[in-house]
Amino acid sequence: MDIRKPDKPCAQEMINAHVQSMILLGTPFRRITSQPFDFAGQKVTDQIRDFIPIMLRNRLTPPPKETYSLNRKLSGAFLLCTRLKAKVDCATIWDEIARMYSSRINI
Repeated sequence: MDIRKPDKPCAQEMINAHVQSMILLGTPFRRITSQPFDFAGQKVTDQIRDFIPIMLRNRLTPPPKETYSLNRKLSGAFLLCTRLKAKVDCATIWDEIARMYSSRINI
């Protein structure tokens, strides 16, 4: 799926909201984010929640099934970690998974 080329025409405001939401979801995995990431003190979910009205107002069709499923899983993981007041070194976990993935496909 190419997020730069929607299947149907979309308002630029909607595209921007989706891109910003995806960028925010990456916050715990960035090296510049303080690690371990403190899910109890995070504001990512609040920031993403601010984009939901824009997405709903400008949505022409429901999101693809795969996108909706992934969003639900990520939201659930954030909620669980927040409720557990988890502090997780997400950047290191990301690096390890990315290294394993790239070694499998010989990047």
